[in-house]
Amino acid sequence: CVVNLQTIVNAANDAETYVHHQSAASNTWVILHQMNKYPSVTVVDSGNTVVVGSVAYDSPNQVTITFEASFSGKAYLN
Repeated sequence: CVVNLQTIVNAANDAETYVHHQSAASNTWVILHQMNKYPSVTVVDSGNTVVVGSVAYDSPNQVTITFEASFSGKAYLN
């Protein structure tokens, strides 16, 4: 699967996109986004490589993403 990272970064400029910055390495990211919906999620590590995790929608305003290994990076929700 090829993902154009520039498309993801450009989407971050939309009012509908929330960017979560995970500065501390962790294998579980809990994201409170306050978007009042179940957004699509794309995660990149600190090297801008797309990482796939297990996304659980806790509520319309929170997601928890679990990964096999700990790392830092960003999650783009839209």
